[in-house]
Amino acid sequence: PGAGSLLAESASKAERVAAVSQEITRARVAFRDVSRATDSRTVRAALVPPGTFLLNSAPYLTFPGGSDLDRACCLGLLNSLPFDWQARRFVETHLNFFVLEGLRLPELTDERYERIARAAARLSCPDARFADFAAATGVDAGPLGDDERAELRAEIDALVARAYGLTPDDLEVVLSDFTLDAVPEEYRQLVRERFARM
Repeated sequence: PGAGSLLAESASKAERVAAVSQEITRARVAFRDVSRATDSRTVRAALVPPGTFLLNSAPYLTFPGGSDLDRACCLGLLNSLPFDWQARRFVETHLNFFVLEGLRLPELTDERYERIARAAARLSCPDARFADFAAATGVDAGPLGDDERAELRAEIDALVARAYGLTPDDLEVVLSDFTLDAVPEEYRQLVRERFARM
């Protein structure tokens, strides 16, 4: 596993096999392979409950030596509007590992990492199937109301935009790439307000 990945340069086959073996017993970060730049969102990542089989159209990531907070932060980054905007420049019909590994992540301060990870963990733990993940990341598991979900998503989008070093004008370029059906004006305003406060 991972023979063609960037990880192959720094991890032996035995280490990669061990990482995959550990990953499949826990909640995993998976993403949708079939995607287009014209879809409402190009990157669709999710936390998959333990013991769930995945098809090849839903590849998952491994985190050798990583924590559940690392997984949560990764989810926040992947599902953020700025990251999606970047992916739309390269994705034609598939978001595969080759494309994903070519995309760039922002440098995160410890504070931004923590805030993105906690917000994404809370968004990713809607029920008891994720109780272990919620406990490991220090968040509650259970359903969220629409307003709370929007606040957490806007927090992530604003934090990621700041981490990429975007200006208010840059943020408008990112937002303009999405239809109002995909990113409603009310949500855009919420992101703008969070971004301005940072």
